[in-house]
Amino acid sequence: MSTPDISQLTPSQQEALQTYTAVTDQDPIAAIPLLQRAEWNVQIAIARFFDGEPTTDPVAEARAQLPSTSARQTSNLQYESLLAGTRPSIPRIDPDDVVERVDTSSATETQYRPSFLISLLFTPFNIVYRVLTTVLSPFGFLIPSFLSRLFNRLIYQQSRPARRALPPAENTRRFIRELSEEYGENTLPFAETGFNLALDNAKKDLKFILAVLLSPSHDENHTWVRETLLSSQFKTFLDTHKDEIILWGGNVRDSEAYQVSSSLQCTKFPFAALVCQTTEAGSSNMAVIMRAAGTTTASELVGKLGTAMTSHQAQLGAARAQRMEQQASRSLRQEQDSAYERSLAQDRERARLRREQQEAAERAEREARELAQAQERKQQNIAQWKQWRAESLPDEPGADVKDAIRISIRMPSGDRVIRKFRADADLEELYAFVECYDIIKTTEDEESPETREKGIEEPLNYEHQYRFRLVSPMPRTVFELEKGGSVGERVGRGANLIVEPITEDDDEDDEDE
Repeated sequence: MSTPDISQLTPSQQEALQTYTAVTDQDPIAAIPLLQRAEWNVQIAIARFFDGEPTTDPVAEARAQLPSTSARQTSNLQYESLLAGTRPSIPRIDPDDVVERVDTSSATETQYRPSFLISLLFTPFNIVYRVLTTVLSPFGFLIPSFLSRLFNRLIYQQSRPARRALPPAENTRRFIRELSEEYGENTLPFAETGFNLALDNAKKDLKFILAVLLSPSHDENHTWVRETLLSSQFKTFLDTHKDEIILWGGNVRDSEAYQVSSSLQCTKFPFAALVCQTTEAGSSNMAVIMRAAGTTTASELVGKLGTAMTSHQAQLGAARAQRMEQQASRSLRQEQDSAYERSLAQDRERARLRREQQEAAERAEREARELAQAQERKQQNIAQWKQWRAESLPDEPGADVKDAIRISIRMPSGDRVIRKFRADADLEELYAFVECYDIIKTTEDEESPETREKGIEEPLNYEHQYRFRLVSPMPRTVFELEKGGSVGERVGRGANLIVEPITEDDDEDDEDE
């Protein structure tokens, strides 16, 4: 037989295969033949995996019995046959056996006390009833339930002592404590919660709940507790099924336990009822599947419990499989959603990084372009300023000017320039001459004074900074422009000066000083 190819399955078949393997943890290649035999019905395949496949194929039998049916009738018969072959046989549940949550909102316990006249009238019946219940207790099931409840209400309720009302969980703990105080150490695994919470836990975990109701006013109560409830056989049974049964007990003198007895249709004490979830008519309700009223031996109680649990075990197993399938589907969807969210987050992060990188590149490009433009504008302003300042410099004083000062300047290029300046000329004029010397020299060489271009204006919003200082070497004296003054005041009658460039380190040293 060829190995099945998963890639050839339809999307619905692949989804069914994924759900089935998530629940059963079976190899996908080995799971495909079972799903094919189950007509790709996941529930039927899961039930066959856990319970085993039937010895005969219900589909083949249906086809053999109805060879002349139409294709549509054959398809319907196949589906019904498959369901019939996998659906467990479950006894029908009486609507009256459905168990609902009891009302525990009342803070006080309701006590019914008949009047003295009615109690006096029913005294003979009380005596007769006590005798009959003792003698005919084995035949108690023949007495209608409403008569039993009526006699209990008229006879026993009048002498029932009032008990302090407690919350449901405290009532249960009090019941367990009283049981231990009266009959010795109690090793039964009673749930220390209210009945409603125990019922909800049993429904949530798909377990059985065994409710035990006791009435201390009944004569059979003490015997049943010692010989049945606390027997080693019943304890062994509970230990064997500890993962399947939630044991809950109550005293009917407490409000909650009394309401539970009414909900479970208790007719005789002591009373035990087994409750589990049923799925009749498409609804999921908790219903009573076994009642044990009156005195029963430990063997009888264990036998009833075992029979009831066995008859409903398949139903709970199917419900657990369905829940596991739903949980697997839900987990798969969550994983897919989580993977999608992670992938989406990664895509968003990559898009964000790309956007940030693009913005950073655009910003760097824009800053570089602006810097280049600023440098270009600065160079243009410097060139224009030099042209303007060179034109605005006064001519060199002639021989007729007696206070002219002769200054020798060594330029950064190594050339030595000698020029006269008026004594009252500002020191900035000396700096401007040095700054514009290259333009002045070029202009003197190329043009005559008559042909020089005039009218160059000073650049707007520009303040020129001299990037050099004039220094007298021997002794070293720095003629800083910031101190101002005239050439005659600062330099004297003559001087040999050196043009010393200002570096960035020099600027930092000046700032530190």
